[in-house]
Amino acid sequence: MIRAFFLIRHIICWGEVMYTIYQVQNGDTLASVASKFGISAENLSNLNGIMVGSILNPGDYIVVPKVRMENPYFVEYIVKKGDSIYELARRENIDPSQLLRLNGLNETDIIYVGQKIMLPRKDVSFYVTEMDDTLNKVLKRLNVSANDLVRQNATIYLTNDQLLVYKK
Repeated sequence: MIRAFFLIRHIICWGEVMYTIYQVQNGDTLASVASKFGISAENLSNLNGIMVGSILNPGDYIVVPKVRMENPYFVEYIVKKGDSIYELARRENIDPSQLLRLNGLNETDIIYVGQKIMLPRKDVSFYVTEMDDTLNKVLKRLNVSANDLVRQNATIYLTNDQLLVYKK
C-alpha cells in the first residue's frame, strides 16, 4: 500500500484544507472508512490507488477528501450568456474592482459562459485589501466597528490581497 504522505496534495479553498490523512484502525475496510467520511468507497479507492476489495492494515495512512461544507460568506455563481463582471457587480451592489480581485481576475480578463465565480451572500460585505490600506479605511469601507471586524476575521494583517469579510 502506498503511504498517504507520498500522495497527499495540500488543496486549500477559502482557507479550508480539502484533504485529511486518516490512520487505519483495526477492523477498518475501505467501505467503512468511506462511510465514516460520507464519500463513496470508489472515490476513496481512486484517490489512494487501492482496489475496493483490498485489505487495509491498521496503522497505514490513507488520504480522505473532506466533505465541502457550505461557505458561509460566498456562493458560487455560474456565468450565463450576457453576464459581465460589471453587470454582476451592479446587480449585486459590489465594487467591480473588488469583485475582480475576489475572483483573481484582472480588468482585462473576460468571463465566459459556464465559468464559476464567487459572489458574496446577501448578508455579507467583503473587502480585498490593497497596498497602503489602513484599518480605518477598511472599517469605513465595510461600515463596521473594529471589534466586529476582528471577531469575524481571526487575523488581520492589512497586506495586499487579504480577504476580509463581515457577516451582518
